[in-house]
Amino acid sequence: MTGNRTLGLASAAAFATLCFAAPAQAAPYDGAWKMSLVTTDGHCGVISVGLAISGGQITSTSGKFVFRPIHIAGVVSGSGQAQMNGVAGPRKAAGNGRFTRAKGKGQWNGVGPSGVCSGYWIAVRG
Repeated sequence: MTGNRTLGLASAAAFATLCFAAPAQAAPYDGAWKMSLVTTDGHCGVISVGLAISGGQITSTSGKFVFRPIHIAGVVSGSGQAQMNGVAGPRKAAGNGRFTRAKGKGQWNGVGPSGVCSGYWIAVRG
């Protein structure tokens, strides 16, 4: 019987802690972003992509390249260092860089049926 009371008190304490705990704060990079990929080598032009960052996970929310939707997935660390991979149909790209609370920048390299492209990316909160 004493064991049941102890278990009951422990369960009540755990429930109260969960219910009244402060909500977790959003990571400093969480939110909507607008990214531009600028080509410096190759013929890919300037590509606009919408991004969402949540809990360090980067995903694309919009953007097309050669009539194909752009799918970007990546991670951003607590210090802002980012790694991303993108796909638009048969075209693939990889990039890295750094985010701050208000902007981001880095480099990217891509390859597709018509050759290679590379350049830099910039991002701002959007």
